[in-house]
Amino acid sequence: MNFSRILTKNIKKYIVLSNRNYAKFVNPFTRTWDTINNEIKSGFKQQSDYPEHADVVIIGGGFIGSSVAYWLKNRAGEGLSVAVIEKDTTYEMCQNMHSHGIITQHYSLPENIYLSQYSADFLRNIKKNLKEDVDIEFKPHGTLILASEKYASKLEENVSLQKEFGISNKILTVEEIERLYPWINTSDIKLGCISKESEGAFNSQSLLKGLIQKTQELGATYLKSEVIDFEMNPQQDILMEGVAPGSFKKINRLVYRTEDNQEIFLKFAVCVVAAGSDSESVAKLANIGTGGGLLSVPLPIEKREYNVYSIENEGSRMSFGLNTPFIMDTSGLWLKRDGLQKKLICGQIPLIKQDKNISNSDILYSSLHNRYPESVKSEVKPISTDFIDCNTYDDTGILGPHPYHTNLFFATGFSRQGVQHSPGIGRAVAELIIDCQFTTIDLSRFGFDRILIDEPLIESNVY
Repeated sequence: MNFSRILTKNIKKYIVLSNRNYAKFVNPFTRTWDTINNEIKSGFKQQSDYPEHADVVIIGGGFIGSSVAYWLKNRAGEGLSVAVIEKDTTYEMCQNMHSHGIITQHYSLPENIYLSQYSADFLRNIKKNLKEDVDIEFKPHGTLILASEKYASKLEENVSLQKEFGISNKILTVEEIERLYPWINTSDIKLGCISKESEGAFNSQSLLKGLIQKTQELGATYLKSEVIDFEMNPQQDILMEGVAPGSFKKINRLVYRTEDNQEIFLKFAVCVVAAGSDSESVAKLANIGTGGGLLSVPLPIEKREYNVYSIENEGSRMSFGLNTPFIMDTSGLWLKRDGLQKKLICGQIPLIKQDKNISNSDILYSSLHNRYPESVKSEVKPISTDFIDCNTYDDTGILGPHPYHTNLFFATGFSRQGVQHSPGIGRAVAELIIDCQFTTIDLSRFGFDRILIDEPLIESNVY
């Protein structure tokens, strides 16, 4: 099959959709052919006009934003107009996601367990939920959690809780770990836990592409643009606790800048901020974190990044087999087999309170050499960089309306869990908008309010 010929044919077919789009695609100063190719690969289709009205506007068209749009259109159809604003339609930051395409149920918060269980079901029926040609290349395998003595009791607590939710897992002693995985150093390990049902790896890029294409088929509008402001209007007749009478300002329009530098006002009933690590800067446009009273507390989202590495040892017999599970270590190190290849890939999850004097790569090499001694004589080379939207308050996602701007919803800060939990997160936001309440999984504890009253929600899944 001549892929270049097929791709060229698709590009030409795509270009002739309209003269307006043609002008955008061929202008070398605004759009390169690589950009076009990447947008086609991502499933993005450029809107030919710029809307000024939408029932719901979603800022961010990644996994969570596209899932929100999918569920809104899936449930409401033509009865609800949905616009998705995404500034990077090549989805460069979502193309690899080596550490994000994982489905696991090893959590301590019931909400995260429920979300994982739903995601497993959604992915299992991906062709029915999205399209017949969507192939997420799911590879079932176990997930092995390793705990030092410090975290052993917490691991046992988590396993007991998980069993109450019907999760099939098993505590492993050090001797059992050594017998099953002799290449793992267990000198500082107290216990392990293996879980095999509804666990595995999938192609996250295929999931994202499938969500975008299906959502557009259902009628959602995707715009390659950037939100640059919100318009706020005084509402003299609205009384709100903690807000001086007559001072409340409502947002019902935003301003977005198109790729040809037009600035368009878009009126909406509800706005969803699902912009990942950019969510904090978007929130500032609505005076969140810069105003007074309920607006004085910022959205605590930061961008964190870390390298993903390939561990290769050419000419040597690798000690791990095809049944190698996805491994999560107490130190934050993760390891998984790279498909059928005789090599591993790994990464180090950034700490919520990162010591800026210690590089993430230094921590990784120390953890890797300790847990997998063979890596000392292997070539360890970076293959990509993964990004996460870290909630620096408690490292758990923020979902639901802001207490001041009640028509401004957040769906951000879910870090590495955001990809695997995106089907359930999107469904939950759609429920809040359409039903005014959660009707399946109660995620009310993920709300912004917990930050205002200082009640952190900690996921203590030992890593």
